[in-house]
Amino acid sequence: MDYYADTNDDTVKKKRSNWKPISGLEWPGDNMLELALKKIQHLDPDRKALLHRLVYIAKLGPELNDKRDLGSYYEKQFKQWQNQHQGEGVTGMLLVYPSYYVHLVESSQEVLMALIRDLKSMEETSDTLITLSKILVVSGNVPTRLFNQWNSRVLNLPASRLELYETNEAVENLVSESLTQLLKLGAYLAKQPKLSLKNVMDTLHDKVPELLIPQDLIGYLLQSPELLSPQMYLEQYDKPFDVVLDNELVWPLPTKTFPLS
Repeated sequence: MDYYADTNDDTVKKKRSNWKPISGLEWPGDNMLELALKKIQHLDPDRKALLHRLVYIAKLGPELNDKRDLGSYYEKQFKQWQNQHQGEGVTGMLLVYPSYYVHLVESSQEVLMALIRDLKSMEETSDTLITLSKILVVSGNVPTRLFNQWNSRVLNLPASRLELYETNEAVENLVSESLTQLLKLGAYLAKQPKLSLKNVMDTLHDKVPELLIPQDLIGYLLQSPELLSPQMYLEQYDKPFDVVLDNELVWPLPTKTFPLS
């Protein structure tokens, strides 16, 4: 329903037929957030909820013999989490290196938070899948998906050398470059014909090695104290948001004098 500005001016009332409606607003009750949600729903009617994107890196557990088990694990988990949290489907990409993996996931906030809590649980229980993980970015209200489906691939790469990764670049710049590579990789895959997509995914290390995050850089970022672990992220996410006003720090509390008439 569309509403117009109200007025008692007869002159303005005569021109009301030429006024344009404030599209999407419902009165009473609409705020800017609700208006933004309605706009998203109008542009993408099939969307059930806001879309979010998570990118993180992790170190594989030493007892993980078949790296394909990692992809099977997340396929199972995504089905379970989506049954618990009705909303956006899961799309993205899991790239498994000899010692690490990079995971980009697009879904609802509930599914992404379930994934992060699962990472924290695996690290605390010394799970065989991973031993360490760090979050590169969590993006809220992503306008469009980068991937049409979720895929996992084990990259045919030699094991990373033991030399430490050396750089003078700031961690935020390294993270930005890594995310740029992933976005470019997603754009590259989106241009591939569906019939040849499987073959392209199987040969990423040969066709577009420049779009893959280097193994030694992943190891370097995993040791960076600037990046949040799942536990650190959840501590911030679950922390109550309490605002303390300046006048609440004064004792005794100031009293207000109200007019009697």
